[in-house]
Amino acid sequence: MELQDIDFHHPYSPYDIQLQLMRALYSCLEEGKVAVFESPTGKPCDDDEPEWMLDFAKRESSRMMTEKRKELEERLEKTRKEEEQQRMALENPEGPRKKQKYSTPSTGTGNLSEDQFALDEYDSENEEHGKPRSGLAHSSELSSSTLELLERFKGQFSTGKPGSDDDDDDEVKIFYCSRTHSQLTQFAGELRRVKMPWSIPKDLLSTGLTGDEELEERVKHVTLGSRKNLCINPRVSSLENATAINERCLDLQQPSVAPQHKCPFLPTKDDERQVLQFRDHALATVKDIEDLGKLGKKIGICPYYASRSVVKNSEVSREALNISVKGHVIIIDEAHNLMDAISNIHSVTVSLSQLQTSLSQLTIYARKFKTRLKGKNRSYVAQVIRLLSSIAAHLRSLLESEKAPEGPVLTSDLMSGKGIDQINPHKLSRYLQESKLARKVDGYVEFTKDPSDKKASGNSTVPVLFHIQGFLLSLMNPSVEGRLFYMKENGDIQLKYMLLDPTNQFRELVDDARAVILAGGTMSPMTDYMNHLFSYVPASRLDTFSYGHVIPPENLTAHTLIRGVQGSEFDFTYDARDSEKMIMDLGRTIATLCHVIPDGVVAFFPSYDYLGRVLSIWKKPMLGEQGQTVYGLIGQKKPILSESRDMTVTTEELLQTYAHTVDTGRGALLLSVVGGKLSEGINFSDKLGRGVLIVGLPFPNIRSAVWQAKIQYIEQKTHQQATGSEASRQSAAKAAGRDFYENSCMRAVNQCIGRAIRHRNDYAAIVLIDKRYDKPGIQAKLPAWIKQSMAGSSVQRPAGATVQSLAKFFAKLSTVDKMPTRFSKTRKARGHVSAGYGRIGKHRKHPGGRGMAGGQHHHRTNLDKYHPGYFGKVGMRYFHKTQQQFWKPTINLDKLWSLVPAEKRDAYLSGQKTDTAPVIDLLPLGYSKVLGKGRLPEVPIVVRARYFSRDAEEKIKAAGGVVELVA
Repeated sequence: MELQDIDFHHPYSPYDIQLQLMRALYSCLEEGKVAVFESPTGKPCDDDEPEWMLDFAKRESSRMMTEKRKELEERLEKTRKEEEQQRMALENPEGPRKKQKYSTPSTGTGNLSEDQFALDEYDSENEEHGKPRSGLAHSSELSSSTLELLERFKGQFSTGKPGSDDDDDDEVKIFYCSRTHSQLTQFAGELRRVKMPWSIPKDLLSTGLTGDEELEERVKHVTLGSRKNLCINPRVSSLENATAINERCLDLQQPSVAPQHKCPFLPTKDDERQVLQFRDHALATVKDIEDLGKLGKKIGICPYYASRSVVKNSEVSREALNISVKGHVIIIDEAHNLMDAISNIHSVTVSLSQLQTSLSQLTIYARKFKTRLKGKNRSYVAQVIRLLSSIAAHLRSLLESEKAPEGPVLTSDLMSGKGIDQINPHKLSRYLQESKLARKVDGYVEFTKDPSDKKASGNSTVPVLFHIQGFLLSLMNPSVEGRLFYMKENGDIQLKYMLLDPTNQFRELVDDARAVILAGGTMSPMTDYMNHLFSYVPASRLDTFSYGHVIPPENLTAHTLIRGVQGSEFDFTYDARDSEKMIMDLGRTIATLCHVIPDGVVAFFPSYDYLGRVLSIWKKPMLGEQGQTVYGLIGQKKPILSESRDMTVTTEELLQTYAHTVDTGRGALLLSVVGGKLSEGINFSDKLGRGVLIVGLPFPNIRSAVWQAKIQYIEQKTHQQATGSEASRQSAAKAAGRDFYENSCMRAVNQCIGRAIRHRNDYAAIVLIDKRYDKPGIQAKLPAWIKQSMAGSSVQRPAGATVQSLAKFFAKLSTVDKMPTRFSKTRKARGHVSAGYGRIGKHRKHPGGRGMAGGQHHHRTNLDKYHPGYFGKVGMRYFHKTQQQFWKPTINLDKLWSLVPAEKRDAYLSGQKTDTAPVIDLLPLGYSKVLGKGRLPEVPIVVRARYFSRDAEEKIKAAGGVVELVA
């Protein structure tokens, strides 16, 4: 079947762009490609993905069903042989692994004893061969009854070999990953709307279908969340920290815990009926993560573990744990920050105070159990103490030194203590993972705490030794992939391991998966994915796609603004952005933009610190303005709301206030920060986002040690891979580092821009305020659908021209008839039965006539006033029509001097400059008429405008000024 002929079973008629997207995605899955998709609408979290995704899964299922029928006899014979081998293995259970010792739970009172915190005997005989010992990974964390049940359902903890036939028999699954649970809930909602035909061929069915009769098949979908989202045990779910919830859950499963203290919802081998019931209900209909939690409570079984039995039968999954993706499809939505997310996951930070606490706890533990620590346990615990002591000593020396507040650290400097050279880091890493030393030590510390201390400290914090263990494990990563940094802060010093190259951490998934799709509304610029994350993928398997928006081109306008209304050049580089004059002009410019942009306007600033500085300057009194501030000037146009770093007001409360303020009709200006809570995941659609202002370019701090290391790594990697002369390789390396740095900035900018324009009928204006936005290299990194709406070069374009262009844009799109308010004679009678015309049975129903009656006579004035040029076959005749006669933005007399640049204004008002008079041309500044409110200084001034009120003209001339009328 041709790709053009595939029916994706969309519940509605898709847009052409959505069809192109679905066909391209389907083709990528068929060919097993790695692809990056950018689509501001119709991306995977919208309602078109389930169709092509499910159609692909169903076709694969049908194909596999036909093949399996042919191979059935061979598989049955193979299965019989395997069963015979398993039977023989059970009759001879002796194996090479030693039995693991478990501390028995205390009887009688059920109180815990110190014996449970002793380390189990550690056998390292398999270390040289890299074989895992008994009780590793997840299996060591669960009771035998739970493992038996999970093994029966082939769940996550199945002990089958990775290459066994069971893996090959799996239907193709689609692992859908997203950044927020709200998007997963939205995705599940869209799945419910899709109606798919039966995937099994008709010749394999025994339903008696005839002709074109079709069966409808429900999609099998499961959302796999973390314990924090699925735990139904109040004693565990009440903990605030996800790590604390995980550890408490695992602690309750330990054999040493008395039965009455174990989790009552954990499935055991006796709960097979409940697990099957959970599986059937979970697959019966599409359920989101909240539905699974409710289902677990209703049945009385843990949804976190019970949902693992559903994975085998699911076609669409949400990937959250260590689940095999071999031969399956991975779709990552909102993948614009994927590289940063991978780096952050594998980056670890510890402080000197944490190291000292861990040393103290570990030393107390070693002294208490010194008679029971034998062989390898004693050796490895001593190695951990020596290693922590060496790291702590180096951090103390850095803290006491006069070095910079932050900088790089060499691994050799951390491991310079006595006896450190005798430590095998890889063996020590394996020991920390297998022995559960951190859990034993933390359990003993909690056991010996005073009851009042336990109550005061609570249980929501993550044990400090787990932080230290994670950091020690990170030291075992290849040195070329990551770097160590120190940071001094508040009298303490932190040591951070930063992963610089996420390639290898993600490569295993890419190699195993059949296809990998990264999707998002604003994925530009995409070069980082090609050059760094997927640099090892052959070009034939790699693809990028960028689609336009479904809105008409005339519904979006984008402008770069390099000068303010007072002529200041907008240069928000680190060295120039603190200019008070420029910040004042920025405020006046934003006030002017708020005058022409209706409803809600969202402005994004580079950082919280800079937003705070801008607000402090805006609140200073303006010269010659009788105490008025720029902040007050903006507030006259629209109420101002601001996002704060300390979150004194929650994001939800801030958004509710903003939406309510916009709905009142006054509009609102919301000041936010790039990378803040409002810059990602929040949709400012319709009235909430008629304008998006981006102030400056949010480049990361190039002077920080972390970013210097990142750029240095990119340059070194590019230099090694480049060909040609040394000079050309160095040039390519520098260009790659600069490009990586700019891409990080522009991804953040594009995310902010994408907050507006959320559906086909939406419209908005985007204003980029910085002279650097006019550079072709920066504009090239904007999404294609933004670039096609950009206005022409703004090098010689004054702010007034941009204001006029925005006024025309919104005047054209804001033609929806609005209910009259002030001028309607029935304004105060709305809601009353009589509407001001007396008793309903007596008053005339249609005073003045029904509908368009009187449109050519007594109602002609109203039609001409409220809807000029609208009614009639070709519009009513308009005698002596004057173009733009209704465009009359006004300015009061007392505001005229605020339009004069500050340095010139001071010179004129102080009398230093008397040979000339300032000339204010109001039309380029977005004003048409001057009103006579306020007073003027006794200084001559020349004012050019289209209209003047009588009072304004008299006051200007009384001050010795001149009035000039312009067309």
